[in-house]
Amino acid sequence: MNNVDMAKSYLRQAEERVRHAEEAMETGNYAYTIRQSQEAVELTLKGVLRLVAIEPPK
Repeated sequence: MNNVDMAKSYLRQAEERVRHAEEAMETGNYAYTIRQSQEAVELTLKGVLRLVAIEPPK
């Protein structure tokens, strides 16, 4: 798997986390909304770093 494929994978995962966050927000589960939003940001950042061929820190 190359960097572009990995970046796309991270971004797809981030989009899924955003969907989960939106659903949690609608039901009033705010703690889960925050958690999913944070994960979405982290996955997006990892995807962008992979796209420019930088290994994300662990």
